[in-house]
Amino acid sequence: MTEEEFQEKFPILLCRGFIGGKVSHNRFCKADRLNKTVAGTFSIPLKESPSKEKTTFGFCMRKEELIFIDDAGKVRQILDEMQGYPLTDSSSPALLLFDFMEYLLKDDMIFLQEYEERLTRLEEELLNGKAEGFDRKILSFRKELSALSAYYEQLSDMGETLQQNAAEQGDEKDSLLFGLYSDKAGRLYSAVQMLKEYSMQLREMHQTQIDVRQNEIMKMLTVVTTVFMPLTLVAGWYGMNFVNMPELASPYGYIVICAICLLVIVVEILIFKIKGWFK
Repeated sequence: MTEEEFQEKFPILLCRGFIGGKVSHNRFCKADRLNKTVAGTFSIPLKESPSKEKTTFGFCMRKEELIFIDDAGKVRQILDEMQGYPLTDSSSPALLLFDFMEYLLKDDMIFLQEYEERLTRLEEELLNGKAEGFDRKILSFRKELSALSAYYEQLSDMGETLQQNAAEQGDEKDSLLFGLYSDKAGRLYSAVQMLKEYSMQLREMHQTQIDVRQNEIMKMLTVVTTVFMPLTLVAGWYGMNFVNMPELASPYGYIVICAICLLVIVVEILIFKIKGWFK
């Protein structure tokens, strides 16, 4: 049904089961029990851009019927795709809803494995020193994984609600199936959490590389500063030009000072090597 058709037929259910009495106002997956009816929404992130666009529609499951509320025709497209999918059992609305929800997750583990492969390639680029645009890439990964994490967590909660509803109605098979579905969504949620931790480790690795480069620069600047400190002292000392300074009148004074400065530099470099400053 369209939202308008559902509102005409079930005005009370629309007001009680959906935020603001509008399916389009919902941006998350949920299931609420209303007496003998379960109503809720699906908000499915697109795999091409999980953090941006979502496919949103509602559902209402009664004892003898399962109604999808969709103005965009997305549900019809999914149901058409399910024609060749092996169904569990469509003898009841609950089992049809289970098959529908199961179909939504059919290839998601493979999808998450592709995320892991992309993160692995990003790690290899980082180790090879190709960190251009890394911050932008890792931020995009984290936003998409956060959207997927919320999606799977919400589906797991939906499975628990439907499991409880089936148990109270005495449908042991439905209760078992929705319990298994909740566990499956929970495993996908855990997999996403691991990927988020992986992305955090890559970010920390990148920050460590930046810190190492900064430390190398600071060490080099420290070496240069240390080398020129005694030379600056010599230059300041002999730049006073007092009349009675003996080196001013000596024909070899300039050469002697240059030799002393070079000796100081050589001694400092030897000390730095002994201390391991150039490693």
